Amino acid sequence: MADLTKDEVKLIQDSYRGIKLQQGYLAEAFYRILFRNTPAARDLFPEEMSGQLEKFSDMLEFIVNNLSTPWLFTGKIKRLGRRHVNYNAEAEHYDLVGEALIQAVEDMAPRTLTDAEIAAWEKAYRGIASMMKDAAYTDAA
Repeated sequence: MADLTKDEVKLIQDSYRGIKLQQGYLAEAFYRILFRNTPAARDLFPEEMSGQLEKFSDMLEFIVNNLSTPWLFTGKIKRLGRRHVNYNAEAEHYDLVGEALIQAVEDMAPRTLTDAEIAAWEKAYRGIASMMKDAAYTDAA
């Protein structure tokens, strides 16, 4: 996350402000897209999703709000990555999750996101996913 510029952080945070008003819907949109694009992923999650939706929303908001200070969430992200191994998440799932997240962000934004905003979201997600995968598949080895 250290490689995000101040401008990229601002693009993400500013675009998220409009989405935040619909935060619960963003989580629902994310999982709907993920399960539509990757039906087998549904089996990795509980039948009743309300707790999962809340966890996702809370973590996303925490990360977005603290992009300028990644040391606040790095430990949480690494622990989350290690826990995902126990949920049968595999390294290749991270790309699918990223695609679903970016599509949900685009769908839920109150206006069309610019190419720079989308690129900033993608870059941030790649950084988070990299931290999670490193913790899950490298640190644990």
